[in-house]
Amino acid sequence: MDTAKYTLPSVKMDERPDGYDFKFVIPGVGKGCVDLDVEGRTLVLKTHAKHQNPAGFRQVAAEFEYDDYAASVDLPEMADPATLKASLTNGILSVSVAKRPETQARRIEIA
Repeated sequence: MDTAKYTLPSVKMDERPDGYDFKFVIPGVGKGCVDLDVEGRTLVLKTHAKHQNPAGFRQVAAEFEYDDYAASVDLPEMADPATLKASLTNGILSVSVAKRPETQARRIEIA
């Protein structure tokens, strides 16, 4: 990671029978400012906040900053990185990944 200042986002991981869901809290970040990569079995998130005042407005005070976020999460061994899907809604980046088919539980029929 470069020397820029990054904030670690809150992260939540849930397991489903057929996969995993990750949620990253990245308020104030738009879709065009998110880099999401997979490097081997590691999911890497970096954001680049770009805030501009609307035309005709001048900022006179601020109690918060727009942060750049960075995080890396190791995917579980049973995850299939080729199935990663992501969406960003209201400052929550949702990432889902399926389990490899050979690792999913299955019922065996008895003949």
